Amino acid sequence: MDYDRPDLILGRLQLLDLLLLLCGVSLLSFLVEKQRKKSSIRSSKLLKFKFFKSLILILSFYSNATHLRAQDLVLVVGGSGLTGWETVKEAINKKYNVRATTTNLKRAKDTFGESGFSWVKVDVRIMDDIRKAMDGVDYVISTIGGSCYDPGGPTSSRHIDYQGVVNLAGIAKDYGIKHFVLTSSINAGIAEVKLNEFCDNVHMWKWLAEDYIRDSGIQYTIVRPGGLGQGEGGKQDIIIKGSRGLKTGFIERADVANVLVGVLGNNDAYSKTIEIVSDKDNRRQDWQEKLTQVKPDPVQASPLMRK
Repeated sequence: MDYDRPDLILGRLQLLDLLLLLCGVSLLSFLVEKQRKKSSIRSSKLLKFKFFKSLILILSFYSNATHLRAQDLVLVVGGSGLTGWETVKEAINKKYNVRATTTNLKRAKDTFGESGFSWVKVDVRIMDDIRKAMDGVDYVISTIGGSCYDPGGPTSSRHIDYQGVVNLAGIAKDYGIKHFVLTSSINAGIAEVKLNEFCDNVHMWKWLAEDYIRDSGIQYTIVRPGGLGQGEGGKQDIIIKGSRGLKTGFIERADVANVLVGVLGNNDAYSKTIEIVSDKDNRRQDWQEKLTQVKPDPVQASPLMRK
């Protein structure tokens, strides 16, 4: 059995459920028919009532069991990173089936284990890696980021924050992914940010990746967090605004993960770019309602039509 493929395991369990259901109904029918031949007409009517009652109970049990086992599969790209790992934990906590990507399988397993989810080795520059990881997936959350210590190199922002995201989005569209959530930055597209000078123009590459996502035709949400912290999440409220609605701010990675997972499948989050920071003056409230106040991104002209 493919223990590293929870989606395949679920499919086999659902087939087993169906076989057990058919066996249960057949056995019940046999017992009722056998008893009917020995009973009076009045008893026969009672047996029929009990049969249908039992059948309803069996179908109800099967439906509930299938629902519990058929949770959606979320692919967290960059799951061994700081924000990625918080996202893996949040998705598990929200009862999703989780598959997480890493570039170093042994280190990820040694550091984080593999309890309640599965790891898969992926280099986002390699299309076949992405295809393998995305097989059977319902939702994708990208938390990847390039290295500031490799300007222009294979792990730089150009190749990870931009081209890696382009590769992910292309295959997500081919595979019919329900919702693609991209982690970007509150400074995406702002050339004057100092970090661009010594980090391979990271915020410009992130912005270009965002632009590609908006043009791609996939169902998406782009999340732009402020400065990232490593503290405990869930304590402070979260401010949510549309693109360029916030200039600065900080937020814990755990709270970013809460938003990344929380927007999955949420109609109010579709086709939107949201910026998020912590509200240090207020305790946590339900931030989901704030999504309704953010307008969807304007429809962009085709790149071929732009001047």
